Amino acid sequence: MDVRQLEYIVHLADRQVLARVAEELYVSPSALSQYVAKLENELGTPLFKRIKGAWPLTNAGRVYVETAREILKRYHQMKKDINDIIDCTSGEITVGISSNKASRMFTHIFPQFKGTYPNITVKLTDGHTKDLFSQVEKGLLDIVFSTSGIETSALIYRPLLHERFVLTVPKTHHLAYLANPSEDKLATIDLNLFCNDYFMLANPSMTIRIITDNMFTKAGFLPKILLECNSAPTLYTLSESGYGVSIIPMGNMNPSSASVYFLTNPLGEWDNIVAYAQGSRLSKAEEYFIELAQEYYATHFTHINI
Repeated sequence: MDVRQLEYIVHLADRQVLARVAEELYVSPSALSQYVAKLENELGTPLFKRIKGAWPLTNAGRVYVETAREILKRYHQMKKDINDIIDCTSGEITVGISSNKASRMFTHIFPQFKGTYPNITVKLTDGHTKDLFSQVEKGLLDIVFSTSGIETSALIYRPLLHERFVLTVPKTHHLAYLANPSEDKLATIDLNLFCNDYFMLANPSMTIRIITDNMFTKAGFLPKILLECNSAPTLYTLSESGYGVSIIPMGNMNPSSASVYFLTNPLGEWDNIVAYAQGSRLSKAEEYFIELAQEYYATHFTHINI
């Protein structure tokens, strides 16, 4: 059995677009199509439906891909275990990140990681939390640095940093005077005092929006929305520029901005976490990568745990 060809089938099942998969796998569409047809002929049944613009799985295809995923997980785990036994320092780690804070963390610790494991290739994927968690479950990623809020029993979660949310309010706002001048200890304010304000918020599909919507529900009102944005950095930049009221993670506060900050009642919070698949054993290199992340959060965000 060719492991690489198993990966082709699984990749096609995930993407469903033959041309796109062929490009990502560096093979021609005709070669990939011929391989699938040959495999289907050997099995005596189609694995994919040929629909214009998409290749969804048949029932037989779903059975094949489910087994293929399990084989690939076991194969990659075997390689990691053998590498650890012989103290091999080559191989690769696939890492997912879903927030700008995780991006900064990765940029900071990557040189130190490469200094210890110079021959290990790190493949980095960024995206939304839900998509990255799904890739870990499917064995496409080894570890993901993200935030809590969309948990699944198929993954193991290690907390890295507990983080509260803050309300960011322009200094010109009529309630801004209630803010504590020192950001070492923020004042707390009732969120429902802002029921008539317009908010800039993340898009509904994002984890932070799911949490903030729950905050509004507890506060007893639906927010008036000035702007929705799927880019967290853009949202934070607009907020700190004083364009409106918003709710952001505490780690994104900017003391030099045109805003003041409050903790809220009801509060919002999440954990910055690292996640990996249930049943998987992390390699020494992966454990070291996580250790570096833990040290980074402990050093750079000590003010957040309040």
